[in-house]
Amino acid sequence: MTFRQIRGNRPWAVGACLLAAALVSTYSFGHEGHQPLPTKGVEVDLRAGRLTLSRAARDVLDVRTQQVQTRDVAGAIRAYATVVAPWTGRSYVTSRLPGRIVNLLARPGDLVEAGQVLAEIDSLDLHTLRQDYQKAQNELALSAKILELLLAATKEGSTSGQKLIEAENSHRQSQNALDVLRAKGVGLGVPEAELIASAEGNAAPLRLQLKSQIRGVVVHADVAVGKFVEPTEHLFEVVDTSRVWVKIGVLEQDLNRVEKGQVVHVSFQGLPQKRLTTKVDVLGLLLDPQTHQGTAWAELENNKSVPHLLPGMNGQAELILPGSSARPCVPTKSIFSDGAERYVFVEETLTKAGSEYRKQSIAIGRQTRDLAEIVSGDVFPGDRVVTRGGHELASLFFLGVLRVGPETAKSIGLKVEAAEFRRVERILRFDGSLDIPPQLRTSASSQLSGTLREIRVDRSQSVKAGDVLAEVASLELQDIQLELLETHLDGVLWRDTDARLRNAGNAVPRRTLLEMDSRVKVLETKFDNIRQKLLTLGLSASQIDDVVKNKRLVDSLPIRAPMDGAIAQFDRVLGQVVRADEPLFEIHDLSQVWVQAFIGERDSSRVHVGQSARIRLVAHPGYEAMGTVSRIGPVVDVDSRTQIAWIEFTKPESLAIQHNMLASVTLTTERLAASLAVPQSAVIRDGLRNFVFVQKSDGVFERRKVELGRADDRFQEIKTGLSVGEMVATEGVPQIQTAYSAVR
Repeated sequence: MTFRQIRGNRPWAVGACLLAAALVSTYSFGHEGHQPLPTKGVEVDLRAGRLTLSRAARDVLDVRTQQVQTRDVAGAIRAYATVVAPWTGRSYVTSRLPGRIVNLLARPGDLVEAGQVLAEIDSLDLHTLRQDYQKAQNELALSAKILELLLAATKEGSTSGQKLIEAENSHRQSQNALDVLRAKGVGLGVPEAELIASAEGNAAPLRLQLKSQIRGVVVHADVAVGKFVEPTEHLFEVVDTSRVWVKIGVLEQDLNRVEKGQVVHVSFQGLPQKRLTTKVDVLGLLLDPQTHQGTAWAELENNKSVPHLLPGMNGQAELILPGSSARPCVPTKSIFSDGAERYVFVEETLTKAGSEYRKQSIAIGRQTRDLAEIVSGDVFPGDRVVTRGGHELASLFFLGVLRVGPETAKSIGLKVEAAEFRRVERILRFDGSLDIPPQLRTSASSQLSGTLREIRVDRSQSVKAGDVLAEVASLELQDIQLELLETHLDGVLWRDTDARLRNAGNAVPRRTLLEMDSRVKVLETKFDNIRQKLLTLGLSASQIDDVVKNKRLVDSLPIRAPMDGAIAQFDRVLGQVVRADEPLFEIHDLSQVWVQAFIGERDSSRVHVGQSARIRLVAHPGYEAMGTVSRIGPVVDVDSRTQIAWIEFTKPESLAIQHNMLASVTLTTERLAASLAVPQSAVIRDGLRNFVFVQKSDGVFERRKVELGRADDRFQEIKTGLSVGEMVATEGVPQIQTAYSAVR
């Protein structure tokens, strides 16, 4: 039956005949080298890797081709992505005083501006402030009148100078009290004009206004008219959706391929028709201790009129690997494999009578679902490769031996080494993780309770010791400053009084002078103590001097970096209530890192300080570094039954390292005499038997059974089955095993 006769038959008959043709072709070549198939429609030259099809055979196989193109195929890392609001794009609104809501001016869904009033609160504390202000005003007015009368009486000589001094002191005390209350009102957002108007009874009652810190949309409002609220409650939530962050969770083993500036394609379930493009602008410095995922951050602009990217959306990200120069690319369906070797069929000629194809081995670079990059192999733009019917053609090229071409060797990373004598050590293996030493890892917090007013740093930003990271608005800070101002004003008053009394000479009793001097010293000591307290809290000397000089309170307490480093973690929101000494920022100094190894209880006696170690990281495959055991924990954990040992790197590391990265640690316990050994990667285990692939002088690989001896983390001792100097495959071995299974 010829290929022409096959046309009218059923499909199963076509396949059967083709298979028979392939078997006959292979058998015939094995004895005679090269001859036409009995069907006279197919000719195969296995040695040259060429195949000729008649027009009829080509039509039966329905062979189709596609042109090779020059493209830049970029690989990608896929990861989950979440839309989040920037640190400065999300805010809570809280009340600084307890009170009752009397007016609501915003609802969920409303667009509000920064500084816009969202609600008004009637607070008893404000009523108390107004009453105290009225009382201070009345006392000041009264003391002014008394002072005026005594001045006139003193000029007439009808009263003593002592009474005049006392009247002046009383007037200044009243003025000081009014100044302190005025500063308190400004600190609460109540200007002096409103205090005066309220005191005169010609204005609306005082109300505490709740204002938005940012421009955005109200997404939540836990308020109602008449509701009593406390300063610890988050009443409104406002989100600015003009720009959003994309938080990308990267698997630890992919971290070494992610870098700043990398192109990212993102898509979200809520926007099924959109595929957005951005770039990685920040890399995280901390791995999640549970999932062991790192974080890459990107930023996207939102539609200003109708925002589509909403915080909380989930989706997927493709981190595009840095592209190389454009290379020839073939369709993925044109690539075939016999295990290790990958190849395509290149169309050499196409005529009415038939076609000729060349089997060309290739090395593949980056690959997508549809295209593959050719990094090695005689395939050029403009060539045509078989995309349909290739599987039937591939079945005709069965060699029966395992030989790897240069393109395939490059593609699978094949490496061949001579078997030689090596030291196979006695070792201990342990799991571990990278750990930033405690002295290089710290947190920054507020020393007073309050609400987060401002955030001045970004993700992973480098900071210096003393830099302001954020600011917290605190009523306790206001009270301390008021106490400082009051103490200062009292100190000035009594120092002046002391000076005037001393100028009076013997007319003033010595006891009065001593008492006055003691009072002045007490006030000076108190002032110094309060000033030092404010310095400790984070206020600068110039800020404190401004409080004293201009009676202007500092509204927010700065949170300063305790040391040099970078922001590793922060998860708070503007306006959020924070407690005193609550950790807000985590700061890491990555100049030094060690490995924390978990030693099993049964092995603890074999580990000692000074022992050498080999360190490998999950995030950086192929990486190996040397270290030394520097200290060992004195206890065994009750739950894990492990003891901790800390290992320091012998040389400073230049890799991008992060806290909590997984590591494996190998400790050498004994160095033995050298014996015949190969790298661990060379050994293939098939059931209970072990094999290596030995390359013969003609390039053919032989799978040889070997008997194994001792092993460490690098080498495997070979007792029998291999001789010194024989060439053994040490890399690309799994691919060779697959090819062996195909030709066996």
